[in-house]
Amino acid sequence: MSLLFTPIILLGGLLFMIPASLLSLYQRFSWTKGEKLRMKAQLTKSSTIEQWTYWTEMNSIKLYQNLEGEIRFGPGYFSVKSEPLLHDFDGKTFGGWFFHYKDGIFLQQWDSTKSPHSSLLYFDTVGLTIIELKTQVPSVIWEMEVLEENQLQLNCDTGYKILELRIELGTRD
Repeated sequence: MSLLFTPIILLGGLLFMIPASLLSLYQRFSWTKGEKLRMKAQLTKSSTIEQWTYWTEMNSIKLYQNLEGEIRFGPGYFSVKSEPLLHDFDGKTFGGWFFHYKDGIFLQQWDSTKSPHSSLLYFDTVGLTIIELKTQVPSVIWEMEVLEENQLQLNCDTGYKILELRIELGTRD
């Protein structure tokens, strides 16, 4: 019984595919060069526009992030810009981790997207300065805990062990 329907189904598929193929060929050859360029621009437009999204805010300073890419089975990495605009963020790559403390924000700057080395930055939102506190931290999975006033500990998971890095912030005069 199913052998009887096989030629009918095959014929029905061909009757559908032949007109669809002819229509596609007609469109391909009848479009002008300008229409082809417009269509190509429309198709690539959505992937090339920078998509800045709100990330965090402190003391009227807003930070926005734009996804640059992501590590396979790992975290994403971003470009960052501020409002008002500060050029200290230009050309740098950041991880998605941040930590608010007093009048500033701790940020994770990636040194490379090939290896898990990053730097700990402190963005002073009052003085509008960025201070590099630690470099070549061999991890991008971080947690911060406050130990005492101006004393913090950065816990970094390397996949093999947890590194505990002490951070001491100076006092503002």
